Order: sequence, then C-alpha cells, then structure tokens
Amino acid sequence: MIDRKYFELDLTAYYRDLLLALAAFAAGFAGCLYGEGLVFVLAFLVATVALHRAAFFIHEITHQSGNFRLRTFTTVWDLTVGALTLVPSARFIRPHLTHHTAGIFRTKDDPQYLLMRNNLPIFVLIMILVPPIMPVLSVIQMLTCSFGGIAAEEAVERFLMRRDVPTGSVLPQKYRSRVAWLSRYYLVLWAAYVYLFPETLLLHYAIVTGVWYLTTWRIPLEHRMERRLEASDKQDQIEDSFTVEWPLAWLLQPIGLQFHTAHHMYPGVPYHHLPALHAELKATDPDYRRNVVSIWDVVRGIPERAPTSGTAR
Repeated sequence: MIDRKYFELDLTAYYRDLLLALAAFAAGFAGCLYGEGLVFVLAFLVATVALHRAAFFIHEITHQSGNFRLRTFTTVWDLTVGALTLVPSARFIRPHLTHHTAGIFRTKDDPQYLLMRNNLPIFVLIMILVPPIMPVLSVIQMLTCSFGGIAAEEAVERFLMRRDVPTGSVLPQKYRSRVAWLSRYYLVLWAAYVYLFPETLLLHYAIVTGVWYLTTWRIPLEHRMERRLEASDKQDQIEDSFTVEWPLAWLLQPIGLQFHTAHHMYPGVPYHHLPALHAELKATDPDYRRNVVSIWDVVRGIPERAPTSGTAR
C-alpha cells in the first residue's frame, strides 16, 4: 500500500489550476476575436488547449464525487466550464466509474473501452468524425433535458440498450434534478449568448470541437483497445493501462491522465499527487515499470502481457 498522504486533496491546487485554465481560455478567445493571421492561430490554440485542460477536471470530479470537500468546486465547474461545453459533470460519473469497476473493465459492458486500435473504420469514426458532432449532441442533450426532463433521456437510453449499445449514461437518482436544472441554466445562458453575440458562435463551436479532438486523440495512449475479455479483475486494469512518458503529455493528457497505470491502481489519488506517486512506483515496482512506455511504443503497439491472475480470457 502507498502512503496515505497521496490521497490528501489540496483544494488550492484545484482552484488555482482551474482558474488559470479559464483565464487562458478567455485570453485566447479574445485574441481570436481581435487577432488576425498567426496571432489568430496562436490564440485559437491557446483557447482550445486551455478549455481542454479546464474540461478535464470532470475526471477529478468523478473520482472525488463522494468527497464532501469538492462539492463547492464541482458547482463552480458546472456553472463555468459546464456552461462552456454544455456537459454537466454528473453525466460523466456513471460511465467512467463503470469503466473502473473490477469485473466490467474491458468487457462488453464497459462503455469507455473502444476497440479502435485494430479496426480502421472505428478508429476513423472516433478520431476524426465524432469530435465535430459532439458539440451538436451536447446541444441536443441540453434541449432534451430542459424540455423533456430526465424521462426523455431515459427513453433514449432504453432505445440504445435494446440495440446493445452500453452507454452507461443512465443518471443515478441523486444526480437527476441537478442535471435538469443545470441544463435549463445552460439553455438560458446560451439563449442570451446567441442573441447578444451571434457572430462568435462559429468560433466557439470550432474551439469546443478542438477540445473534443484533443479528448479523443488521447484515448489510444491509455489502453490497448484491441480486444475485450469475457471477465476481468483489478489486475487487468493495471496490465492494460499505459503510463506514457513523452513531451506532449501536458497537451493531450492533462490533469494527471498521463500517469494512467498509477491512476488505475489508485483511482482515489488526486491528480496533483500522481507525478510523485508515479516516481515512487517507477522506482520501487518492477511490474509498474513494465507499463511505463514511450510514445513510439504506443504507436507501434504494445504486446499483451501474460496473464498474472486466474481471470478467464
């Protein structure tokens, strides 16, 4: 077991990093409005990368969803970043925690394990075609929940489940009213935004699409995604996860996602402690070191490790 200090949450780090990311996004967005040529391109990149970083606090909120100390931060995120992306944090909690569940991870019931590495059509769909669609789907979800409530969403979920699409996105009862009022809050904000600043809508759509591209491009850097298992255990999560050491990790894998093996071993460790935990595990755990790879290892494909448990394969 690791030292309990790694599980201590530093709220100052959360607020500092979120506010810096939002400030960088605002500066980049303003630069896009008033800049031209290279200035516009650089401002666009700053706005996209900054919003991507801010958005990925949804991952922290998910893993700390039972921590009372993060409730105010979660509300701040939902009212700011959630409004910019139209994604309430509660939407991510169930599918992602399902992904982390022993026995479900890497099986057909895992909604976040996509077999894309050896399937070119799926790879192209997810990496190239899906990101421009996601902002539109977020608008549809916002409208559906605002006017039809959670019942409308559940009808869509049942439709997908009957067709063997495990989205894992049915909202737990305790989050339903929150997502409903947030959707209506987003709708009011966006109605005002469309009315007051219609000329900036295309720019915002482009930035959010860029955020979705960064989000999807990091997916193959964290798991093998070549085949599913009939059943799995906690060891499968560790053996199937990568910790990629490469210079652009800050860009595609913000908020600790680079240290993915350490995260799957100890999902309750806050992102700001993952670099130190990674260093300790790399120095002391030979099995962990086997999952520390370079970007070229991931591109070439990493051979599957021999099973170390009695799990059925």
